[in-house]
Formats: sequence, C-alpha cells, structure tokens
Amino acid sequence: MSDFQTLLLEGPIDFVGQQLADSITFYLVSIVGAVAFLVGIIAGDISLTAYTCALFFTAGFVIVVFPWPFYKRHLLKWLPPTTQN
Repeated sequence: MSDFQTLLLEGPIDFVGQQLADSITFYLVSIVGAVAFLVGIIAGDISLTAYTCALFFTAGFVIVVFPWPFYKRHLLKWLPPTTQN
C-alpha cells in the first residue's frame, strides 16, 4: 500500500486536530466569502464569484477533510484493556 493510500485510509485524528480543522473551516468560509464577493463586485460578473467560491472551497475540502499528519500531533494514549473475572 502506498503512502498516499495509507494517508487516505487512516481516519482518526486527535481532539486538537479536530479543533484546528474547525478553525480552518470557519476562517476559510469567512475569508473566501468576502474575497469572492469582492471579486464579483470588482469584475461585475456573478459567475466569477461562483467560480472563486468553488475553487477555494475545493481547496479547503482537500485541506480539512483528509487526515493530514498535522491533525495527528496530539494522539491520545488509551489505557490497555482489562479483563474482568
């Protein structure tokens, strides 16, 4: 299995990584909305606004959805399982 396939298949990220992904999503949506709006106003073309949003949201999707290594810096150490008699 290649490194890229391993990256796509290993899904768990830690809680700090989840908070980072949430922050990236929040700021990305806010900034992209404002930039796309300004691009549309300046160019006078609504389709350019939609294309700008689609481009940056696609890039954001790739950044946020996949479990990149920077989301896995603070992994939890779980206790070993105990057997009950």
